[in-house]
Amino acid sequence: MEPENFRRIEYEDLVECTDTLGERNYIGRFQFGKMYHGVLGTFEPINLLVKIWEVPEIYNYKPGDHKIRLMEELVLLRHEKVIKHPCMVKLYGFCCDGEHISVAYLLKPFGSLFNLIPKDSFTWLQRIKTAFGLASLLKFLHVGNPSSYYPPFVVQNLDAAHIVLDQDYTPRLCDFGLVCGGLFPDRRSYSGPLGCYGYIDVSASSQDDCSTKKDIFAFGVILLSLISKRVYTEEDRQSGLPTVYEWALGQCEAFESYSEMRDAKFSLVHKSIVHESEFCHEDGHKITMIALECVNRVQSERPAMKQVFRALLKLEVVKKNADFIGANNKMLLRPCEKY
Repeated sequence: MEPENFRRIEYEDLVECTDTLGERNYIGRFQFGKMYHGVLGTFEPINLLVKIWEVPEIYNYKPGDHKIRLMEELVLLRHEKVIKHPCMVKLYGFCCDGEHISVAYLLKPFGSLFNLIPKDSFTWLQRIKTAFGLASLLKFLHVGNPSSYYPPFVVQNLDAAHIVLDQDYTPRLCDFGLVCGGLFPDRRSYSGPLGCYGYIDVSASSQDDCSTKKDIFAFGVILLSLISKRVYTEEDRQSGLPTVYEWALGQCEAFESYSEMRDAKFSLVHKSIVHESEFCHEDGHKITMIALECVNRVQSERPAMKQVFRALLKLEVVKKNADFIGANNKMLLRPCEKY
């Protein structure tokens, strides 16, 4: 499979545009490498998100896996219906030169969601806008095309580290390393991971299960992270600490065990957020329950993404800030186009 109609970029040019992969330009890690902010040109500069694959330290890897991932990503990102969604990245070019495998997206990144989640400066409105945009994208991807015998797309490695916000706080999905279904109906997986640690569906026994419920579980984890300001790090994994969803389920069980609290409404929203002017306590309870439904240990009891999206639309913060969050954006609201 050879890419067509895409700009080839020399690896040296990508290194140069990211200030020699400098620390100031570093955005964060993704499952199989690192991401940087790059700027090409001087008079009419082009802002880029540069993604560079590396040999992973904690995931199984076979030589050639990254080239396959690159080629399949190019197939996905050339599909005109898929890239129409505002939360999909737009490809600028790629590099496939021996051991150097990279892509560049047209994007001026504000930051990686993984890095933004714990920050006090990341507001409640920005968190809700992120959740809303991501829910819209997954709703879009999860609609198959029966007339063309295409099943739904399943991302499989959905992770806060794979979501980069632009300067308007619009979330952009920027890794598709394990995607199955859709344009890849016969693909199940590579030899390696079931997903990303901390986001792997607890009920998935193998990668042969290309189910949208995997993405819904991972979305629930991201939603829990957004409201609680918690992330699951590699250090946490090595130390055997609970994941975000394990912590959340433990908090829920503890809450339910106290009979005197049964009249109260359970919420996992971080205490620093509840003092923000746009925060509504009823929303805090509702969004907590949406997230917990998504991480239900039983796949069949999880909601579909369109149900999650409708539930988010009913939040007071979404109704009152519809323009900012995107609830008036037809590209986010419209029924999913068949690809």
